[in-house]
Amino acid sequence: MAWEDRRDRIDRDGPALVWQQIADDIAADIESGALPSGSRLPSEQVLADDVYGVSRPTVRRAIAALVERSLLTVVHGRGTFVTSRTAQSE
Repeated sequence: MAWEDRRDRIDRDGPALVWQQIADDIAADIESGALPSGSRLPSEQVLADDVYGVSRPTVRRAIAALVERSLLTVVHGRGTFVTSRTAQSE
């Protein structure tokens, strides 16, 4: 999956929190299959600077929310990965 610029997907003036919009955007890609199990996400810095145009802590909060929902797994030193479908259903 190509990680093109997604700044236009974020409504900075609306009532929804920016980190929640990012989490929802990534979750939609996971649930649609555009991001299959085992896929590696770009680094937090790349997601922040190049993809969403937000601060790194905002991306970090979005990733944490997806980890809480068991959609992502963070492996320190290796990256952030889409959790396998079997692990999601457990």
